[in-house]
Amino acid sequence: MKALMIIFALFVGISSVQAETRYIVDQAKLPLRSGQGTSFTIVKMLPSGVAVEVLEQSEAGYTRVRTPQGKEGWILSRYLMKSPAARDRLAWAEKELSQLKSLKQAKQTLELEHAKLGVENKAIQKELDHIRKVAANAVIIADENKALQVSAQNAERALEDLRQDTHDIRSGAQQRWFMLGGGAILLGILLGLLAPHLKFRRKERWGRY
Repeated sequence: MKALMIIFALFVGISSVQAETRYIVDQAKLPLRSGQGTSFTIVKMLPSGVAVEVLEQSEAGYTRVRTPQGKEGWILSRYLMKSPAARDRLAWAEKELSQLKSLKQAKQTLELEHAKLGVENKAIQKELDHIRKVAANAVIIADENKALQVSAQNAERALEDLRQDTHDIRSGAQQRWFMLGGGAILLGILLGLLAPHLKFRRKERWGRY
C-alpha cells in the first residue's frame, strides 16, 4: 500500500512538471556555421531579431543565409521566423507610439497657435476696419475742407469786389462833391463880379424914367 502511494506521488509530481510551460528568452545569440552541422566552425554569432537574406534551404533542417555585413553561413531553419522578433516589434510599437504622442502634441500646439492667430486676425481685421473708417472720414473731411477753401476764396473775391465798388463809389461821390463845390464857388465869384454892373444898369434905367 505504501509502495502504491509513493508511485502515485511520483506520478503526480512528474505530471505537474511536464504540464508547466516555459518560454525561450528572446535575446539569445545563435551560431552561424560554415556547414550543416554542429561540427562546422562558427562564422558569426547572430543576435535574435537580426534580418538575414535566405540563400538556400536543405532537407537536413539547415538554411544558408547572408547577414547585412555580407557574412554567409548555415543556421538551423527552426531558428528563423517570418516576422521580426517580439522585442523588435515592441520597440517599433513604442517608437510609433512615441511618434504618435509627438504628433499629437504638435497637433495640439498647432491648434493653439491657430486659435491664437485667429484671435490676432480678428483684432487686426477690427483695427483695419477702424483705419478704413478713419481714412474714409479723413477723405470726407479733406473734401469738405477743399470745398470750404473754395467758398472762402470766392467770398474773399466777392468782398474784394465789394470793397473796390465801395471805393469807386466814394471816389465818384467825392469827385461830384468837389465839382459841385467848385461850381458853387465859381458861380459865387461870377455873381460877385456881375452884381455891381447889374445894379448900375438898374439905376440908369430908373433915371431915364
